[in-house]
Amino acid sequence: MGHLISIASGKGGTGKTTTTANLSIALGKMGKKILAIDADLTMANLSLVMGIDDAEPTIHDVLAGEVKIDEVIYQTSYENVDLIPAAIDWEHVKKADPRKLPGVIKPLKDRYDFVLIDCPAGLQMDAMNAMLSGEEGILITNPEISCITDTMKVGIVLKKAGLAVLGFVLNRYGRSENDIPPEAAEEVMEVPLLAVVPEDPKVREATLEGIPVVEYAPESEGAKAFMKLAEEVVRIAGLKARVMY
Repeated sequence: MGHLISIASGKGGTGKTTTTANLSIALGKMGKKILAIDADLTMANLSLVMGIDDAEPTIHDVLAGEVKIDEVIYQTSYENVDLIPAAIDWEHVKKADPRKLPGVIKPLKDRYDFVLIDCPAGLQMDAMNAMLSGEEGILITNPEISCITDTMKVGIVLKKAGLAVLGFVLNRYGRSENDIPPEAAEEVMEVPLLAVVPEDPKVREATLEGIPVVEYAPESEGAKAFMKLAEEVVRIAGLKARVMY
């Protein structure tokens, strides 16, 4: 039986989508069968990061009741990784019912080792429906106090909702001398630090090319950090859920 993991954050722009894409491919490289889902219904970017453009139909069509979920599962060019994309136009956003997300996503658990859900930022209703489609959670934050505290609040809500929060990723660390250090971030977040992803120009370069950095520049520091994250997720997923609650 697989793991449903919501990738969440308190603020936009922290790197949720980049993390979802790279973690998916890193887990695929480890021989795991992966499904990545773009559940950010208004700011869909996962398919662009993973190199799939203009996919039709998408999860929006499923949430509008127009197609079945199997019709929107696309095989990517990455080993063992499938993708459910989202649409990027407002017409699709208007017709999709985000309240259907948990019912659509949860049955996919038995078909994959890991289902990774790229969620909207914050605690609005569309974000909550996406996050509660998972059973475990990974929080993504940047090393700034406002971002850390906002993401910590998301973690509190997810715990109260019954998700096992595996921990958090400190992303883009080292871009400023004022960055909150990992130890201090972990103290504020009150969940384990899973990985520190350094500020790495190769990550931005890879994103512009539509190729996640673990594939684009596997020897880069950013890629190595995402591979370590994958190893940690494999180690604690499921087990942590059983012992936490």
